[in-house]
Amino acid sequence: MIKELSILLLLLLSLTGVAQERNFQIWNLTNLEVKLTPKTSLGITEKIHYTPEAGHIDLKLGDISVEHRLTDWFKVGGSGRLLWMKKENEWLQEQRPMIYGNLGTCLGKVDFDLSNRIEYRMFKSLTNHFRHRQMFSVELPPFNTSWFTVYVAEEGYYRFDSERLHLARLHTGTRLKYKNSFEVKMYYVFQKSKRPSSWDTTDVLGFNLNVDL
Repeated sequence: MIKELSILLLLLLSLTGVAQERNFQIWNLTNLEVKLTPKTSLGITEKIHYTPEAGHIDLKLGDISVEHRLTDWFKVGGSGRLLWMKKENEWLQEQRPMIYGNLGTCLGKVDFDLSNRIEYRMFKSLTNHFRHRQMFSVELPPFNTSWFTVYVAEEGYYRFDSERLHLARLHTGTRLKYKNSFEVKMYYVFQKSKRPSSWDTTDVLGFNLNVDL
């Protein structure tokens, strides 16, 4: 894992120096989570990606997930995703079953989280394939308060075929919490996505709303 993180960070740093046109997107995510038992929850998520320059939505998705906390530091879950991507004048549809395991620990006031997810991407007009998504994040309160925190994270997507790493992201942002039921995230993402002969760069501003019942 340390080797993968090092390769990912070196790749992102090297690619930032390449002069190229950069894209800009706005992401919005809304998530509702309902506790079924003290350790098990059901989640419903909706997300869109919007490109201001083009003036239209490029991606929209919906998730339904079930998550179970095995220990204080380990959670497992499964989810199903229905996704649409804008391709020229039509929408490409994707169905994606996923399973994941999240590790988390706290050292002092600093939270560390490592997420791993296995996906099977199914398309009507493209080749179906498995993919592995991993994300490592560090979060801490900059002031003497628990309701406001800042975080940084790295995220990578690895196809199980010849493409291997094809999507990489660096995140930074803030998280505002109200008790344990309401959370808002505002963040920036630097994204590199692989194309046949190059890597595209996208700058993202995002806003997430999470409600727990």
